[in-house]
Amino acid sequence: MKPAPLTPTALAAANLSGRPGRTLLLVGIVAVFSLLLFTGAMLAANWQAGVSSLSARLGADLLVVPQGQGKKIENVLLRAEPSAFLLNEQVLEAVRKVPDAVSVTPQLFISSLDAQCCSVKVQLIGLDWASDFVVKPWLTKALLHPLADDEIIVGNYIVGEIGTSLTFYDTKFKIVGQLSPSGMGFDSSVFMTLAAARKLAEKADPARTGEIEQSVSAVLVRVRPGVDPLTVSDGVLDNVGLKGGVNFVFASALMSDTASKFRQLTGAMVSMGALLWVIATAILFTVFSFAYQERAAERAVLRAMGASLAMIRSLTTREAVIVGVAGAVTGILLGSCLFSILAGSLADVVGLPGLTPGFAVWSGVAAVVMLVSVATPLVASRVILWRNARRDITAMIQEG
Repeated sequence: MKPAPLTPTALAAANLSGRPGRTLLLVGIVAVFSLLLFTGAMLAANWQAGVSSLSARLGADLLVVPQGQGKKIENVLLRAEPSAFLLNEQVLEAVRKVPDAVSVTPQLFISSLDAQCCSVKVQLIGLDWASDFVVKPWLTKALLHPLADDEIIVGNYIVGEIGTSLTFYDTKFKIVGQLSPSGMGFDSSVFMTLAAARKLAEKADPARTGEIEQSVSAVLVRVRPGVDPLTVSDGVLDNVGLKGGVNFVFASALMSDTASKFRQLTGAMVSMGALLWVIATAILFTVFSFAYQERAAERAVLRAMGASLAMIRSLTTREAVIVGVAGAVTGILLGSCLFSILAGSLADVVGLPGLTPGFAVWSGVAAVVMLVSVATPLVASRVILWRNARRDITAMIQEG
């Protein structure tokens, strides 16, 4: 049986396996570079999807909240930080009287106790099913009847199938709907009727029972197309008076602040990525340079035996590609694991909504990282080949 021919790729693989320590070092450098590049790109894609989702899912152009609670409602929307605050229900009627407020719906926020569905507190939100325009459009399956007082709709992160039950404040509710992923606080929220939410709020804070019966937490407003939401907020102030105790959160300002934070963060990540690429290339160049010098005599003998410079280049190029592919695959796999661990917690830290990208985005990022990671050792090896191309063969053999 004839032995398999020694192809350039097989020779390159044999050269690498013959020096396992150095090869592992090279692969490790590329793997670390790939891991950081892939994880950073996936985090940026995660935040980009979350910002886009916020724009589509918020629904309201204007939110009316109690004075001093603007930051809290931003935390509810962006990071699902449980909050509870009250706004006199008379404000709801004052908003409905403004001509350019075409859709108006109230919500009541309750911070739950640790529930069986979750390892942490969740945000309970009471809504008016008849006027709601924020939750209904994003149900994974349309609800064919009005939401009952013993029924709930859960966010995508809440553990529980449709038809099963969850208990809050010793009250059992049946899950009748689930929202599609949003990357917002709604993913960790539970929605119920206003009547049911008020009963739970009274159990949570019995001393404020009378106030709760006449209160909501926020009024969400969709304004007439072409009308500035500021006009509607002025109309609300005219109706409730300057001492009405209300603040306004404008969706445009919320989106602008979030988008600005995203741009600053991604700009910093791009700069760090470029610096990382320069450092990785410099390290690979140094390691490849030492490796090339170690094997200078070997390459000179190959050239003396008739191997062309193109063949030597091909051998070195194949070694660089093998190192790049091995490092990139390792880095991408580890980066995928790291991303799944960090995505949720980092979104809270940086204050941006996050929505896990689909497989198409993952594949695209992986392909780009693979390309850059393979190109990096190729660049380093090409520079070394260029520097040594004109050296005398006899001198290279004597140096070896």
